[in-house]
Amino acid sequence: MNSLLVIALVALGQAEVAPQTTPAPAPEPQAPAAGTAPPTTPVAAAPVTAPLAPSPLFDSFLVDFEVGAAYLFQNDGRYGANGSAYTAAEIGQQRNLAVALRLAIEARIGRHTLIATWAPLDLTTRATLTRDLTFQTTTFADRTVVDHRYLFDGYRLSYLFSLVQVSRFTLGVGASLQVRNASVEFRTVDASPAVFAVERDIGLVGAIKLRARFDAGILYAQADVDFFNTFGLGLAAGIHDVALTLGIPIVPGLDFLLRVRLVGGGANVPSRDIYNWGNFGFAVLGLRVDLPLLWSQR
Repeated sequence: MNSLLVIALVALGQAEVAPQTTPAPAPEPQAPAAGTAPPTTPVAAAPVTAPLAPSPLFDSFLVDFEVGAAYLFQNDGRYGANGSAYTAAEIGQQRNLAVALRLAIEARIGRHTLIATWAPLDLTTRATLTRDLTFQTTTFADRTVVDHRYLFDGYRLSYLFSLVQVSRFTLGVGASLQVRNASVEFRTVDASPAVFAVERDIGLVGAIKLRARFDAGILYAQADVDFFNTFGLGLAAGIHDVALTLGIPIVPGLDFLLRVRLVGGGANVPSRDIYNWGNFGFAVLGLRVDLPLLWSQR
């Protein structure tokens, strides 16, 4: 009986012991076949960094062009020691409107703005004199038909410093220097030989410059003022150029402009026996292009 119990215990112990398995050997590396390149270990690619865009030279670079109509409210003149005083109405300058053009290029860096302006005015009118008129030393007789040319081109360089910069309002102050290119001419039309007289002048004119702008989002209002006057102290002279602009942004970098302008001034120069004073009104349409901003929208 005891022998049977021992045999049963031995058999039970052999059934509970798990058979041990021998791990399979790792495969040995095989040499590449003839004519094939050995395998390479992949290398992680380095991250690609986009090149930095160059910094713009200017914060803004604007081209401002306007075209429209001009009217001469006043253009009084007298030229020569014995010259006759005359008005715009006498020489036909108030019978029609004149073409008004102006081009300005404006560059801004931070609070500093530099503006170059070309403002031409070349008006020729024809009139029949109602009295003898002396211009310099030449006298044009009553009832003479004359052509009168009034050339007054302005080439201006201005500087502005932005004194106030808040979210919707800016105020800049500075100065302007204008080169005046003027020519006043009388020429007979039917007389033979023709009688001609002219007064030409190139000069420099300085002025204080102000600019205020209010931005309402969908549009903006801007006022530009160039002004200088001696108020009769010493040499009587002055200049004023006042413009009110309503700007309507079309796309970023391109604005449509509605503008009215009053330009005037003159001088009384006893040493040259010259007196001229005028006031001209302008109503124009314009475009203002910020070239870098418009280019970046492509």
